[in-house]
Amino acid sequence: MIYLYDGTFYGLLTCIYEHYYVEKVAEIFSEENFLGSIIDETKFIKVNEDKAVKVEKAIRDKFTLIGYMDMYRSFLSNEVNKDCYILAYVIHGFKMGATMDRLFSEPYVINIRKMSKRVGFEVLRFEGLLRFVEKPPFLYSAFEPDNDILPLIAEHFADRYLNEQIIIHDIKRKKAVVAYEGKWLIYDIDNNHELNKFNDKDISDNEALLQKLWRGYFEHIGISGRKNLKLQQSFVPLKYRKHILEFTPVSGKDSSSGEGGVVKTKIE
Repeated sequence: MIYLYDGTFYGLLTCIYEHYYVEKVAEIFSEENFLGSIIDETKFIKVNEDKAVKVEKAIRDKFTLIGYMDMYRSFLSNEVNKDCYILAYVIHGFKMGATMDRLFSEPYVINIRKMSKRVGFEVLRFEGLLRFVEKPPFLYSAFEPDNDILPLIAEHFADRYLNEQIIIHDIKRKKAVVAYEGKWLIYDIDNNHELNKFNDKDISDNEALLQKLWRGYFEHIGISGRKNLKLQQSFVPLKYRKHILEFTPVSGKDSSSGEGGVVKTKIE
């Protein structure tokens, strides 16, 4: 038997509850990641918040905080088999408790640690690489991370931009964080949502000027004889540059200029 679920964290925890109290399974997959099976029977498990909360509380009580966070970060990974790895991790964790954190050579620990490390590294990367633009009344940022890190970076940016209304848009997964005064929520974004219609013409004149100044600074601050593109790519991979101002082509208001190549704009 294989359990399928809707891809949410509580959906996965509901499957784990069913594994213990209804029917044991060898594998769990989200519907999105399941490639099909001609041998095993499948069953879709609907989210049950009460069951999920019980499992979550049991994991928090039995595991260390590090163990729980490793599991949660693994859930946010783009690894296709993550749910199966998490199931194995939870089964052994309920048996061994906190001592499991020290079993570095066990496959069920190695798999989780690897996924958690990759997700954590991408979080740190985007906490430094994410760029916001002023699209009144919000500060807006779009990105396309490999892993589903939006829940992990939301609090960081909500605190950092405490007095600003901000939107962080994960284009790949069609959802966004909206934050203000330290509080934040994640919303699903369908294809017709107005966020998908934002473009360079929506930015303020002040933002256009700041973008031009920043691009000029970035272009001229380096020493041409010391350029190391290979090292630069190790810090800012090409796949992330689509939404980073320094590496995107000039367009929209930023491409318009007055005398001497300076954007003519009025700053209040």
